[in-house]
Amino acid sequence: MKKFIIIAFFLGTIIGAKAQKKVDLGIFGGGSYYLGDINQSKQFYSLSYALGGLYRFNINPRYTIRCSIFYGNLQADDQDFNNRFQQSRDNSFSGTVLDATLQFEFNFMPYSTFGRAGEYTVYTTGGIGVAFINISGPSSPLVIPFGVGAKVNLGKKMGIGIEWGLRKMFYDKLDGFENPIDPEYRSFIHNFDWYSIAGISLTYKIYGGSEDCPAYWDEKIKGK
Repeated sequence: MKKFIIIAFFLGTIIGAKAQKKVDLGIFGGGSYYLGDINQSKQFYSLSYALGGLYRFNINPRYTIRCSIFYGNLQADDQDFNNRFQQSRDNSFSGTVLDATLQFEFNFMPYSTFGRAGEYTVYTTGGIGVAFINISGPSSPLVIPFGVGAKVNLGKKMGIGIEWGLRKMFYDKLDGFENPIDPEYRSFIHNFDWYSIAGISLTYKIYGGSEDCPAYWDEKIKGK
């Protein structure tokens, strides 16, 4: 399954290369953080760096297929929480994750990077991926990525976006623990760790043709 995801990732890149007039390239900068047995619910806890790039194939103004790679740091410490059990357990970890995903984006408003400055959309995204983890030891579990974001045109061919994405892992040893509480307690949410990546992306449309003209999109949208 992991090999399939990697092959699909690069296949999407190759397909996009043959249809460059629909492709956006982007860079990403932001933060990453962990959710699991040490940090059970605090969002944006111990936020660390995250960097990456993305490759969008725009099917039409509403639908996009995206390949992305992010590299970030994850860390947590029991001493950061006012909990007697965690204070006495005194566990901590720190390490890196390389995140490769293939996702589908749905734009709530019609959007093209080649559109007019100020045009924007809110979107949601979801797909499948793999996380290459180097914390308690090398591992590469599957992840389910999903998130929300917004993107806006800065000018011709250039856009900026903000996104908050979560990764549900099929792995429960990110923090060194596996089912550390009552063994009677089992749930899909609890038994696997999570991590999140949030930040800002800057994208550039690498080709401008007749289909990228704002008037073209206006007529195309009216015709639907």
